[in-house]
Amino acid sequence: MINKELELNDSLVYSREIRVYKFLNLTEKAEVFQMFDKGYNDWEVYIYSFSKTLNQITKIDNFKFPKATNRSLKAKEAHLIWLNILLCNVDYLPSMDKIDYKLSKKRIESGELVMERSKILDGCSYEVFFRNNKIRNHFSFSNAEAYLEQYPDVDELILYNKLLLVLKNEFSF
Repeated sequence: MINKELELNDSLVYSREIRVYKFLNLTEKAEVFQMFDKGYNDWEVYIYSFSKTLNQITKIDNFKFPKATNRSLKAKEAHLIWLNILLCNVDYLPSMDKIDYKLSKKRIESGELVMERSKILDGCSYEVFFRNNKIRNHFSFSNAEAYLEQYPDVDELILYNKLLLVLKNEFSF
């Protein structure tokens, strides 16, 4: 539904592309981050804000990366940002439901195994579609920051947060 309104293809078109769909759980707002290489290191980024209640786009931000840089201004290097995204292992990260077994605290109580897991309902959920030439991946997760506080040793939570940090620092997403 969102892709149709944003006029985005349901599948990733470019050989190097990432899309991150961000859904705010308590509101009817969504954001879509799209970064792609049109070819020959010609990168573009779009951030769409979308209202699910109005079923329409409320804002579009577009970032283009200049080929030449002015000495007084330091341009963002798109390829370096892409490499930082790749450092987050987005090509192999699983969805959160695949690591569910890691998100519990186990202990023995009265001779029985007891597992505790708190479910975090408030926050944001994300769906990520990724393509780097022939490698494709699709995964989803939610409330990564809150879960990382409770389970700081879970690699996947660390990488989800690392990805979000790259997007936040570079594009305020």
